[in-house]
Amino acid sequence: MNSEDEEPEVRFTAATGELYSLDKKERTLLREVIRLSLATASGRKKIGTRFGKAGFGIAESLLAQMGIKV
Repeated sequence: MNSEDEEPEVRFTAATGELYSLDKKERTLLREVIRLSLATASGRKKIGTRFGKAGFGIAESLLAQMGIKV
């Protein structure tokens, strides 16, 4: 738990095995960056170019894990 806000940190594992831990501010920032990327044509184009169609599923999955419906 993070003693500052008494909220447990979110931890998830990447496909390559790394374990990530995000505090509340990092989760807020990540949610907003992903939401804005999916909401704009240029953001969607960049995701599609860099990660292919699977990138959209990954982005939506990350948001879902953080409690945001896409």
